[in-house]
Amino acid sequence: MEKKATIPQPKTYGPLGNIPLVNKDKPVLSFMELAEEHGPIFRLQTPGNTTIIVSGHDLVEEVCDQSRFDKSVEGALAKVRAFSGDGLFTSWTHEANWNKAHNILMPTFSQRAMKDYHAKMVDVSTQLVQKWARLNPNEEVDVPADMTRLTLDTIGLCGFNYRFNSYYRETSHPFITSMVRSLDEAMHQIQRLDIQDKLMVRTKRQFQHDIQTMFSLVDNIITERKANGNQEENDLLSRMLNVKDPETGENLDDENIRYQIITFLIAGHETTSGLLSFAIYFLLKNPDKLKKAYEEVDQVLTGPAPTYKQVLQLKYVRMILNESLRLWPTAPAFSLYAKEDTVIGGKYSIKKGEDRLTVLIPQLHRDKDAWGDDAEEFHPERFEDPEKIPHHAYKPFGNGQRACIGMQFALHEATLVLGMLLQHFEFIDDQNYQLDVKQTLTLKPGDLKIKVQPRNQSTSQPSTLAPVVDTPEKEQVEQQNVAPLSGLNDRPLLVLYGSDTGTAEGVARELADTASLHGVQTEVSPLNDRIGNLPKEGAVLIVTSSYNGNPPTNAGQFKQWLEELKPDELTDVHYAVFGCGDLNWASTYQHIPRTIDELLAQKGATRFSARGEGNVSGDFEEQFDQWKSSMWSDAMETFELELNENVEKERNTLSLEFVSGLGGSPLARSYEAVNATIVENRELQSVDSDRSTRHIEVALPKGVTYQVGDHLGVLPHNSEEMVNRVLHRYQLNGNDQVVLSASGRNATHLPVDVPVRLHDLLSYSVELQEAATRAQIREVASFTSCPPHKHELEHLVEEGIYQEQILKKRISMLDLIEKYEACEMPFERLLELLPALKPRYYSISSSSLVAKDRLSITVSVVSGPAWSGLGEYKGIASNYLAQCSLDDNIACFIRTPQSNFQLPENPATPIIMVGPGTGIAPFRGFLQARRVQRQEGIELGKAHLYFGCRDPKLDYLYRKELEREETDGLISLHTAFSRLEGQPKTYVQHVMKQDGSSLLSLLDNGAHLYVCGDGNQMAPDVEDTLCQIYQEHHSVSEQEAKNWLDQLQREGRYGKDVWAGV
Repeated sequence: MEKKATIPQPKTYGPLGNIPLVNKDKPVLSFMELAEEHGPIFRLQTPGNTTIIVSGHDLVEEVCDQSRFDKSVEGALAKVRAFSGDGLFTSWTHEANWNKAHNILMPTFSQRAMKDYHAKMVDVSTQLVQKWARLNPNEEVDVPADMTRLTLDTIGLCGFNYRFNSYYRETSHPFITSMVRSLDEAMHQIQRLDIQDKLMVRTKRQFQHDIQTMFSLVDNIITERKANGNQEENDLLSRMLNVKDPETGENLDDENIRYQIITFLIAGHETTSGLLSFAIYFLLKNPDKLKKAYEEVDQVLTGPAPTYKQVLQLKYVRMILNESLRLWPTAPAFSLYAKEDTVIGGKYSIKKGEDRLTVLIPQLHRDKDAWGDDAEEFHPERFEDPEKIPHHAYKPFGNGQRACIGMQFALHEATLVLGMLLQHFEFIDDQNYQLDVKQTLTLKPGDLKIKVQPRNQSTSQPSTLAPVVDTPEKEQVEQQNVAPLSGLNDRPLLVLYGSDTGTAEGVARELADTASLHGVQTEVSPLNDRIGNLPKEGAVLIVTSSYNGNPPTNAGQFKQWLEELKPDELTDVHYAVFGCGDLNWASTYQHIPRTIDELLAQKGATRFSARGEGNVSGDFEEQFDQWKSSMWSDAMETFELELNENVEKERNTLSLEFVSGLGGSPLARSYEAVNATIVENRELQSVDSDRSTRHIEVALPKGVTYQVGDHLGVLPHNSEEMVNRVLHRYQLNGNDQVVLSASGRNATHLPVDVPVRLHDLLSYSVELQEAATRAQIREVASFTSCPPHKHELEHLVEEGIYQEQILKKRISMLDLIEKYEACEMPFERLLELLPALKPRYYSISSSSLVAKDRLSITVSVVSGPAWSGLGEYKGIASNYLAQCSLDDNIACFIRTPQSNFQLPENPATPIIMVGPGTGIAPFRGFLQARRVQRQEGIELGKAHLYFGCRDPKLDYLYRKELEREETDGLISLHTAFSRLEGQPKTYVQHVMKQDGSSLLSLLDNGAHLYVCGDGNQMAPDVEDTLCQIYQEHHSVSEQEAKNWLDQLQREGRYGKDVWAGV
């Protein structure tokens, strides 16, 4: 029998033992140096503790005998128990919860489970690829930091269906910050003397704070899952909450579930991120191995995203990872204790309860007796034949039943990620990085920063920004072309619209988009563009609004043409009409859609589907959806069509490519907008007012003319804040140039096929503040993988809830995707769903008789607490205009409304003008024109102006001008103030009621009436007051009074310049 030998021990330093020999920041490297000096086994002494370090292959084989040794949870692991408790990694094998958790969780790391996790892994990996693809040429990649983000997000999503969204944060997630600090503190605690530890009060306080941060996050995950149900999830959390241990029949308690989650979040990402970082380092230093890896990846990964089977085929990539783990195992040690007194190596006595052994894995993996003389070299091919790997000489995941339960998870994830990075990028070691191993409880290459550039191989170029994932059981397949709609595709579908503000036009384009997806040849144009040219083959869809009972500007000539047609001239034309309107204006609601529908039928056309009505003050979207469904059903029957029910679910038909160059927006072209120059921009309200109204004057380019009563259409910019919110949500650089390519869906408002900056694209093309539609919310839900959040979103589209929670609060798509961070809607899909940026119309507040080449508008700046309760709401156009400086250009155009809102042809006709607040705007133009007329000797009729505001000291707009006009006899001025201290609220309708007799006398004698301003409250109240006056003075019924007012409008004696959204 061999004589017992004393285990070697380095020189000690009194009560400090061997502490001076150990670098407190890199203890593992110090142990490796000591192993080189003292051999495959040595004893390390620290105050109050002794550890036996083992690294020789033969000795490790012995201590890995589970009948003799078991895992020890002492040293740093004991300190980690402060926040991981009796989780799988830091529990003793004899603790009841280790066995229960092990039994419950083993199935979640099976091969089948890997298939289920694969799509989520691709999801997160694609985010990393996207981030690197968007870097500027000289920007560096912090490899360990990015790998940490990736692996944390992956275990969070796969294990607990929780998105940390690390790539959408400028700084690390609070959990990461607290976790890294806690692990570092746990490592340092074992190296301090007791007195040192007691004196570090601030450090202890920070340690406890970090622990509570981690506990809080995890407890919220558990609480949310319990509150919302498991939604058929089969992840780690679901099993921990619901599955009983088959041996004991018991569940895990909430405290242990907390510890298990923290364990998996730490162990599931920290080691894998280090593995990927080391692998990239080794590839940079071994270009021949990198070349072989590229060759394999190019041969295997032939699609936009790896499938599960393709990852299994990346044999050489897996060898690279195995060899990286050999040289630098990221979990560098595991500790053991002897179950009984024993001897190892035939001569080293190990005492039960006294000796703790630590297997030093990096040194084990360099044992030349096991690995050969080239053990220090990076040689992935040594893993070509797994049977040749020395038994018990390769332990990167620990040993036996206490080995890492997530080994297959980590290796599949790492192979997938490294494969995707090799597929897309060239790695550039521009600083000739020298390895600096950093240690907490795990190892990583410190400060590994490299540069990357996209590879030239066609397979490496992502076609879109959207992550493309495959189902667990199916290979990636190419998108199939949508089968064309039969029967109509060889005949045209004409979609016509009449629209002043863009709502009806948007509806028309949506209908055309749907038809196009079915393979139908479609055309979209304003009604006026198709006078005398309605097709008698195929179908005609008409979407139009009314403007105070009159046709929109681009539909008036069409209506007149219909009226002049002879009966039966439109025989064989098949049509359907959808009308947009506002039921607040009941007397003219749907007047033009109804009229056009009836005229078409009178002229011989065939109505193949009943007219639909959408009320913008009600549930417009639901009404449109119901009509659309009925209309397509009727079209199928009428034209013998076969519709593909799934065609409208087609996504990502808009693709985006980053480029260099310049581009432009088509919106300005579609409205024939011109550039006008700001020459004056001043505040109209008092400095003591908490609101703002701007008087803005612009110089018009040559050839642009206007008349009083016209509108200035302004194409605004979305604010920097709004644009930056989108860029931040998607981690995009606003200066990047992109080219959009559209297929399937109509994108006429987007700058397709031309270079455009992302910042400009979001600024000038799409609405970012409009309330989300039901369809948009459903899309947000469909891209949200978090079951509770998905359920919340789906709940929002329900009747009543949508009106209260979305419409009334003005919750936008941007608000939703920010709130629900688990939503992974691709940027291209967001662009498709956002409506076109609409022009904002302002009544011109000047007369061209004063200055032909300039005009003014009066802009109320919309700003205040958001109805949603989320910060401040700012009107897009008003704030844009308010911030314009002198000599700035704005894109604008002149629009003449069909609203009888011009001065009477006979200047002697009396006029009554009602315009509180910014409703004064057109009447300021009227008064300027009348002053010029009087200067020219023209006789003028009486003019009465009813103006209202809150307080004459604060918001009496154009006060000096109006009082001068009254002094000069141009008007009789009637004012109403609604916020005078000590006075009852008085509005213009109250003053009008007092003047009822004189007003009625003027109207009965041919006066013209004009109302401008708020169409939701003020204008209806004014009309009600006028009807009351007429009803009381003429002793007639309420209906007769309303008929009188309608008659005034039909006669062209009542003009309204009010806006209600269509």
